[in-house]
Amino acid sequence: MEEHPLLQVVANWPGRGPTQLAFEALGFSVHRAWQDRMRQYCSGQQADLLDRYWDEVAVETMQSLGRGSSDERSFVIEPKYRSAFLDDLFAARDFVEPKFRYPPLIKCLFEHFKKLWYDAQFRDGENAFFSRLLQAEVERFGIRATGWSGTRGAVIPFLETSCAELNFEPRGRRWRKRAGDLVFEIGADLGYNQFRDRSPLKFRIYNARQPKYVFDLWSSVMDRLVPGVERYSPGRTVDQYLLGVKAYIGLFNLIAESLASSPASPERKIGQEARS
Repeated sequence: MEEHPLLQVVANWPGRGPTQLAFEALGFSVHRAWQDRMRQYCSGQQADLLDRYWDEVAVETMQSLGRGSSDERSFVIEPKYRSAFLDDLFAARDFVEPKFRYPPLIKCLFEHFKKLWYDAQFRDGENAFFSRLLQAEVERFGIRATGWSGTRGAVIPFLETSCAELNFEPRGRRWRKRAGDLVFEIGADLGYNQFRDRSPLKFRIYNARQPKYVFDLWSSVMDRLVPGVERYSPGRTVDQYLLGVKAYIGLFNLIAESLASSPASPERKIGQEARS
């Protein structure tokens, strides 16, 4: 059976490293601070494993269209590249607990997660640390939520501006960019009230000829592609919330650009056929 065109495209994604560097070149750095925080927490031999773990998880997430869990070694869509490194980490686990059946495959990440879960003082300290970093980025980007109500629909003008800056064209309450048959779509879920609840953004990638076969990039999926990016959502203040919207749209656009330039992308194939 012929491989789905979307799976052919994502198999050529350049990976976490180039994507993260391009994201940082836009001025975003909170995710990097989170990664450095984890390296510090995982001081010693385990810290050396983190980058490879993050790289391998990112590739599997992209190639499985986010439909699976690298930590569970279970996928609805099997990635073309299945990491032997992660298979070995999974087989060697000796720290599974009944309450946490599928922890991160690096033990120190699991210990950090549990400390956040059980230790309120530690959790509050971490939240305060990242809130300061988010606020510093708010200032650098000059984000101001003047007249913001904090309720449904209030994000739309900011979303419209952010999408227009990156050449996403409006289609009702969605914004799209195309590369041949490849469609990159940003939407907003406005079925809630308070801005603090969660990010309203919905990202989708699909082939226009087969629109039911979709890669849904929720914030949790984005966080597996670039670890720490989920710290941008939802934000403690309205300004930080809008920073998160800007960050996620910027990251999605970088992913779109990298996939559109893939040798397997419809646009590249059209160009190659025209030159032949």
